[in-house]
Amino acid sequence: MDERGLDSAPKTFLIYIENPLPIPIISFSCPSDQGGILSRIPDASEADIVWRVPQTAEGGAFIAPGDLIRFDGSDSFDADPMFQDRSSTDMSDPEWGGIIDWIWDFGDASPSSSGPMVWHSYDRPGEYTVRLTVIDGFGSGDSNTTEMKVRVSSAPEITTTSPIATDYVVVGELVNLSGEARDDDLDLGIHAWIDDDALFDSDGDGDPTNDRDRNLTDTLEFNWDINSYVDDDCLTLEGCDGNTRNDWIGVNQTWTEPGEIRISMTVCDGVGVCEFRDYVITVLSLQDTAPPKTLADLTLADLTPGKESAGLLALVALVAILGWMILRERDDEELDAMEMVKKYDVDEVEAEGGLPGMDQHSPPPQPRYLTSDQRTNRESGYVRPIRTRRK
Repeated sequence: MDERGLDSAPKTFLIYIENPLPIPIISFSCPSDQGGILSRIPDASEADIVWRVPQTAEGGAFIAPGDLIRFDGSDSFDADPMFQDRSSTDMSDPEWGGIIDWIWDFGDASPSSSGPMVWHSYDRPGEYTVRLTVIDGFGSGDSNTTEMKVRVSSAPEITTTSPIATDYVVVGELVNLSGEARDDDLDLGIHAWIDDDALFDSDGDGDPTNDRDRNLTDTLEFNWDINSYVDDDCLTLEGCDGNTRNDWIGVNQTWTEPGEIRISMTVCDGVGVCEFRDYVITVLSLQDTAPPKTLADLTLADLTPGKESAGLLALVALVAILGWMILRERDDEELDAMEMVKKYDVDEVEAEGGLPGMDQHSPPPQPRYLTSDQRTNRESGYVRPIRTRRK
């Protein structure tokens, strides 16, 4: 009604209420058997499984290659008011959250998965983006997507060329083993920690999944095995574990026997990704490290062969005798030359081109002219030529 008391013409308003998009929520955890994180899906009957949450400061996951991680999207819900405070994934449940499908992309070119809860592991180090797309039941289905990062740790890089400061060590000497390594995760400034029990709120803030129970990117762990060929665990009550490089000892070490010892250094990061390298340590006896004696320091005992050198001296003598016997034997060419000397009655026969020849011996004397008396003397050796008359 206007100021004159007359009714105004009716006016119609069309209001369109857009369906609110579903809200995707991702949480994650890793199964553990009180030791390391498992690489298999645990059975529901395993009562000793503990769920751990290794996470970065940005909220992503921080795991080792091969570690199994469980992604959970069951807390996702439809933003329609009728689904408020509901989280069931069963459409027949009165507490159904309004989500009809969950689609997972793990960011490593592997096939996508579907369902409110999925399992996955990564084989290669690097950073991956996990995306969850949820679809609600309104009409043909509205969808919404969220994502999180997964950092797969890389192995440390050992930069140590020698674990000792000298070229060798001496028997009984206390040696300090030292090593250096670098880690890509530390170089990139990644900060990560782990909640050792996702069901227990150790810091009392009301969220049992965000407790910083242990630092994962603080420092690297260095371990030493003084003999990488022998499994020292075989000498313990637990017995051999089949690994000859994990018999850890302290950084201060001594050796009681001289020789070359192969030791192993293993460097691990906070999630158990390790790298090892072997080194050869030369251990010398006190006698080996003594300075050499001068001529003035030598005594009769130093010049007298000991029992340990008797065998070597006998071997040298035997080799010398065999060599003399071989050298005194004449070869075929020498024998041929000797025969030629006897046959041709020459003083010297030279070899040319590797073969003995007769063209190098001294020539015979030039024939003389015989007198008439010598020609008729039979002892002169003169032979009268035969003369014939021509016809």
